Amino acid sequence: MNFNNMKNSEITEQIKLFSWARQNEKYIPELKLLHHIPNEGKRTQAGGSILKAAGLKPGIPDICLPVARKGYNALYIEMKYGNNKPTSEQRIMISALEESGNKVSVCYSAEEAREIIRHYLERAEGFNLVNCEETVKQWDKCLGIPENVYQNAPCRNCSLYVDFRSNNNK
Repeated sequence: MNFNNMKNSEITEQIKLFSWARQNEKYIPELKLLHHIPNEGKRTQAGGSILKAAGLKPGIPDICLPVARKGYNALYIEMKYGNNKPTSEQRIMISALEESGNKVSVCYSAEEAREIIRHYLERAEGFNLVNCEETVKQWDKCLGIPENVYQNAPCRNCSLYVDFRSNNNK
């Protein structure tokens, strides 16, 4: 998608975030579960009534990653842009989600949301998933992080890691 002609906004930041997620879901499979909750937008009174009857809830954050990590049930992200702040309905829902064991963050850019997601999904303490995104791939397989770059890399225990050196020595 070409962002050059689009005005920067909450939706363009969200599109950038989901573009990143799609590019990396093969190496970070949990990203396949990341989804948008379409709660925003102006609707006719009749359309809004139908959606509320069907389960639309005001204040629900924009993005959900239904993966349990670090003692949380799921990760929710409320995207904002510029000087926008969460509404009172959003603050109430954020508190309720946190009290129910979920992690909730308010993010003002795609990069900020990516960092929250990377930290939430890290595979080892202090191991940034940006390493998985940027590591060398061969024939669409991950070769892992060289030990001289990060000694505690969980690569050898990762189901996506393929050690071509050991496979070629057999």
